[in-house]
Amino acid sequence: MFRRLLLVCTSLILASVSLFALTAKEPRADFTYVNPSGIHTLDPARMSWTQDFRVALNIWEGLTTWDPKTLSPIVGAAVFPPDISSDQLVYTFTIHENARWSNGDPVTARDFIRGWRRGMEPGTATDYTFLFTDHIAGAAEYVHWRNETVAILTATPVDRPTFHESVLTSHGGDLDDRFDEVGVKALDVRTLEVRLKRPCPYFLDLTAFPTFLPCHESIELLRERHHGLPITAQGLVVYDPQWTKPDYHRNDYPGLLTNGPFMLADWTFKRRARLRVNPYFRAADQIMCRTIDMLEYDNISASIMAYEAGDVDFLTDMSVPYDHELARLSLSGERPDFHSCVLSATYFLSFNCVSPEVGGRLNPFIDRRVRKAFTLAVDRERIVENVLKRGDAVAHSFVPPGAIPGYVPPGGLRRDVNEARRLLAEAGYAQGAGLGPIELLYVPSDERICQALARMWEEALGVRVELRSQESKTFAEEKAHQRFMIARGNWYADYNDPTTFLDCLGIGNGNNDSGYSNPKYDELLAAASVATDPSIRSELLRKAESILVEEDCPILPILHYSTTVAIKPYVKGLHTNARLWFPFRYVTVGRRDQRGSVLER
Repeated sequence: MFRRLLLVCTSLILASVSLFALTAKEPRADFTYVNPSGIHTLDPARMSWTQDFRVALNIWEGLTTWDPKTLSPIVGAAVFPPDISSDQLVYTFTIHENARWSNGDPVTARDFIRGWRRGMEPGTATDYTFLFTDHIAGAAEYVHWRNETVAILTATPVDRPTFHESVLTSHGGDLDDRFDEVGVKALDVRTLEVRLKRPCPYFLDLTAFPTFLPCHESIELLRERHHGLPITAQGLVVYDPQWTKPDYHRNDYPGLLTNGPFMLADWTFKRRARLRVNPYFRAADQIMCRTIDMLEYDNISASIMAYEAGDVDFLTDMSVPYDHELARLSLSGERPDFHSCVLSATYFLSFNCVSPEVGGRLNPFIDRRVRKAFTLAVDRERIVENVLKRGDAVAHSFVPPGAIPGYVPPGGLRRDVNEARRLLAEAGYAQGAGLGPIELLYVPSDERICQALARMWEEALGVRVELRSQESKTFAEEKAHQRFMIARGNWYADYNDPTTFLDCLGIGNGNNDSGYSNPKYDELLAAASVATDPSIRSELLRKAESILVEEDCPILPILHYSTTVAIKPYVKGLHTNARLWFPFRYVTVGRRDQRGSVLER
């Protein structure tokens, strides 16, 4: 069955596979894998995609990093564990004496401060600013002050240039003094002190996360400056976006410098990124795979064909229309190189909770009764068991059950078509009358799920659903600007705590695509953040999640992911895990012939 499916795809992808063979100018890398949809950004302050994290966490290194099997925090660029004060508010990290950038420069405490500050600054900060403002003392106040002034500068009429310049000059002059009030301080070249707002039991997990990575001082060569100030005329911190390229040399910039086990040797957009061992990494001589290629194919079927042909050693994603057959081959043992992974991740739908109109049409989802009606009309079991058939778990909660030790999520809502119809009629849309077409935004790989959802809503509620598919980059832009009624979404745990999911729906969170806002929800999150008793904290978070999935319904959880990855049998040291993050420094690969077959193990 599997081979017949592959043959059907052959005519579509031979040109794509051949393209890599024809354009290859270097010997095959020691290890080759496919990153679905390529790289969106390599800027740690701005990334939010798993495939970007996967690259970043191999070329950079945080103060801590993760165990490749358990994902528990372990030693990174700093001595582990750090010194932690008795009240758990002050962490003192000592950076390894032999921690080096890929040009040989020592890694310093100020490099970490530079990287973290970019995650807070308007102009460079994006979705994960809250990881700083929620946890680090003084960060929220600094970010508020910066954003407030940027708003003033942006709103200043063009006929008041003198006022604009006086505000900008005063603000720019105060930048460093105000940032000194944030709880990150270089005690000396190699010692970083971090002060927290409150105890955070997962802080050493956060310090391994991409937003907390360091940044080499050479980036300042590409900083935009207005009349000598370190900010633009709008008060923003902005760098030349080409700074993440290894061969970019404007203003004598040396190209991207990183401090991890690998460095970016070449990056051909939409084609390939080649990594080489960072010769200055403290354990460089222990890394067996000296070169790694991250390849990008036009579609996932093409990458599977390349894997079958022996051109690829590892597939991180096999989300194709026949992925249920791949899952069956994995679970049956017929393909021992196929591995089924249970992920700490949830597939869900986001409802637009804030826009009265979308594309000139009424948006009914600002009414929570409509959101709840659409939730109650969905048969999740049918999607998981009949549509996908790949081993996913039905989701009634946002946090996957069993994913976080000590936390039990709420039960959520079950399908109830009669109650769904009653709520819709109560909202003024009996039998769907007056709703108009409902638009569902998704990416091409979700075609089967979205068609099934459309049929369910049409049958149960009498509404007409229009499906709108967009490629991933355009889809992300549409969702970020809330140009949707309903949009598919997914979330993978960033750290081992329920808040890695629940914080996403907080007011002002950069990942809150639905625009959801409920002060009661945020109050529960805030209360949990200061609770010292683990059981009390867990119950507060459970109450918050019950508001999400049982009352307000800004999101509709569909399933908790199980996915299939492919790892050649000659690849050792590559461990599947619940986040699909893979440190390649531990990987070894046996010898292959030209077709990829192993000659030696």
